[in-house]
Amino acid sequence: MSQFFPDLFSPIRVGSYTLKNRIMNTGHAAHFQTATGVPTQRYADYVGERARGGAGVIVIGHTVVAYDGPVPLSLSSVDDEVVPIYRKMADATHAYEVPLLVQLGHRGRRVADPGAFLGGRVMNAASAVPPPDFSVAQHMPHEMSTSEMEDVVDLFRQATSRARRGGLDGVELAVGMDLLLANTLNPQANRRQDKYGGETIEERMTFLREVVDAVRGELGADRLVGIRFYDDLVEYSLTVEDYKVVGRLLEADGTVDYFNMWQGIVPSFKSGRAHWPSYYYQPGQFANLPAALKSAVSLPVVGTGRMDSPAVADRVISQGKADIIGMARTLIADPHFPNKAREGRTEDIRPCIACTQSCVGHIYLGMGVGCIYNPVTGREAEWADLDKAPARKKVVVVGGGPGGMEAARTAAERGHEVVLLERSSRLGGQIRLIVKTPNRGNFEEIILFFERQLAKLGVEVRLRTEADAETVLAEQPDAVVVATGSTAYIPEVIGTGQRHVLSARDVLEGNADIGGRVLVVDTIGRAEAATTADYIAELGRQVEIVTGLPYVAQDMPVPSWHNLTEELLNKNVTLTPFTGVWEVNEGSVDVYNVINWAPRTIEKIDTVVFGSGGRADDTLYRTLGQRHDRVYAIGDCYQPRDIELAVTDGHRVAREI
Repeated sequence: MSQFFPDLFSPIRVGSYTLKNRIMNTGHAAHFQTATGVPTQRYADYVGERARGGAGVIVIGHTVVAYDGPVPLSLSSVDDEVVPIYRKMADATHAYEVPLLVQLGHRGRRVADPGAFLGGRVMNAASAVPPPDFSVAQHMPHEMSTSEMEDVVDLFRQATSRARRGGLDGVELAVGMDLLLANTLNPQANRRQDKYGGETIEERMTFLREVVDAVRGELGADRLVGIRFYDDLVEYSLTVEDYKVVGRLLEADGTVDYFNMWQGIVPSFKSGRAHWPSYYYQPGQFANLPAALKSAVSLPVVGTGRMDSPAVADRVISQGKADIIGMARTLIADPHFPNKAREGRTEDIRPCIACTQSCVGHIYLGMGVGCIYNPVTGREAEWADLDKAPARKKVVVVGGGPGGMEAARTAAERGHEVVLLERSSRLGGQIRLIVKTPNRGNFEEIILFFERQLAKLGVEVRLRTEADAETVLAEQPDAVVVATGSTAYIPEVIGTGQRHVLSARDVLEGNADIGGRVLVVDTIGRAEAATTADYIAELGRQVEIVTGLPYVAQDMPVPSWHNLTEELLNKNVTLTPFTGVWEVNEGSVDVYNVINWAPRTIEKIDTVVFGSGGRADDTLYRTLGQRHDRVYAIGDCYQPRDIELAVTDGHRVAREI
């Protein structure tokens, strides 16, 4: 047991296993898979790194037992093709004595992919009742016959057989998210008259019990069976109170080893945003869920949800609210969180900031998960190990934004002498503007992490230093990394040269007067315009956001976008899509509909604010490139994009030096 966070790092007996600590890497959509949902070698590398980092037990993400179309949030285990990769994944975690389980489920009436539905793949459900949720398409499912339901039970048995033959240590069943196993328990979704129906929740447990028995029968007594319940957070589905009843009955059956309590229906945005809680929620906020279930059962209970620090996790256990702490995004941000916490190296932990940008956000882009400021996540095979440089060199980094900080950190860790020149009074670049917007103060954790690491690695940081070519070359560097960022971009619109036309950066830097009626223009669909509008609205101004896109901030990650949009609506911000800007006048703005080009004028506008990203500030890079043979441009200096890509640029370049 560690002297640091002793409750978090005390062993616990679960079934026939003794876990070395209380940290579970919970099942989540890492999206390292083929088009048909089979995990890839990259997934094996991913789980292996989290085992190496010290997790006590790992669960592979939601895995369907019946293929119903390519959906990025689920893996597939429908034939023996998956068995060899299971073996690779199990070998990767067993090398560190970490058990590996797979979460199995059936999507039922929640096959939300229109391509799958319209392509002829059926939605098999307990009853012919669509989810009564107007935020998703209400497709009518097929009501399975009794024999079809029995066939699904056998599909769970077959999928469990593959897990066993692949060397996995057990199965966790997904009961919630308005999926099939939860639907059979739910009177709104289960109106059957056969053995799988019933008036009481115990009667409706027949299907779940048959599935649990099939899984246990295939695994035997020596491997693990867990249940992950989800409070669906909607009036038409199940809550933690229902699962207290189900948990007591399953525990009495003696077929289950642990319970896991979480929340949210992913396709339903209002509920789903709490499934992936962003920075609008507080660390440890959801400990009430496992605590409620623990009041009804004696088996170990897993609690999760923004367990972003070892202190929070340790406290939840010590208070008896959970027995095991589930971490997904925490270990996406830093897979070595457990080892660092156990050794008391909390200053080295890269905290999750709950931005949802590169974890959840990647999935919706069809990409594997990443982290906004950990470039190794998703690239474990290539970058998990950082070798020392063959020769020590002097590296000058110009610019202390996220890309420059990562370049300096990585170069120093490889053994180089590093000098970082930053013209402002603090590191951080545009992150220092982000933290001024409502609810996003925790982005400062990125700056704090780098400040700690650069000091620890002996990087010479010179603040308030305006670097030109002579300044840089006077250092006699072997390599120069230019991370000078970008300047604000204003689109080529008539009238933008007037004093009342500002960039979002002008507003957040506090260098401009803002009138009472403000028009914010979102031209890139990211967070910049919408969060700046939120900032202005909180100042008491009347705000409208226009965008030529289908909706404001459409390329933000879904969970934080939903929270932000609710904030804007609650502050009476007007959201106007399909709207382009033609001309800015003294007190009005001429706009047009981008679909039919119908013009109109928005009257009584005091200030116009463009959230339009930046233009590369690459003058120094181009000048130095003519005078030095090893000059690199990274981040916005190369092309204005975002924090994640700037950090990735910085890391990649520092590995090359």
